[in-house]
Amino acid sequence: MCSSGVGFDPVADGTHYTFDVFGLYEGLFVMADRETGSVWTHFDGSVLKGPLAGTGVALSIVPMVHTTWETWLDLHPDTLVLDWYEEYASRYRKVDPGKGGLSPLFEATVSGADDRLPGNELVFGAGVGEDFGAYVLGDHDGLTVVSDTLGDHPIVVFIDPTTDFALAFSAVVDGETRSFSVVDGAIVDDTGTTWTIEGIAVDGPGAGSELEFVTGFVTEWYGWAAYHPETSIHGR
Repeated sequence: MCSSGVGFDPVADGTHYTFDVFGLYEGLFVMADRETGSVWTHFDGSVLKGPLAGTGVALSIVPMVHTTWETWLDLHPDTLVLDWYEEYASRYRKVDPGKGGLSPLFEATVSGADDRLPGNELVFGAGVGEDFGAYVLGDHDGLTVVSDTLGDHPIVVFIDPTTDFALAFSAVVDGETRSFSVVDGAIVDDTGTTWTIEGIAVDGPGAGSELEFVTGFVTEWYGWAAYHPETSIHGR
């Protein structure tokens, strides 16, 4: 319902956990691990209740591209995709991110609404330490680079609202803060290096380099604001 896809490393504190959907919290699903029965959020990888609650164990978020199949295939033409299973066809459904509103079942679990944005507005949420920022996808018409500072750390956000894509990276490369812009449909920094939307340098003096991932993902505003009520909204 929240249009968010978040990737985690399933290994935490030396243990490989496996998960099942457990229920709802703040309008977002939560999951339970099979090893201890602890309940974890799918939003930040923390433990809400159970034997691991309060131990400091948490899952680490890993980069995951939220985009269309067409764009993904352009980036990774040799990728594999999960096959269609006819016996599960009744469970498949079309997903339209940021549309439809919350069902009463989901809404009943939300403790409060932040009316700075519509609840279903698609945003890219990013965090550095205890500082969080939201970047509204709909504020941009096409491939865009947004420079910002979170937690005194300069970051750069690559946004393509036409595919509901965004990722954030540290703007510091080899000890120097780089500036980025879109030139003729490509992301280029001030050294003349060209970068993919996944933060990989493909041309220029920095070819072969990778930008450092900053924790963040695309989601609907109501979920991001519920977990991070102190978040800023870029440009608002």
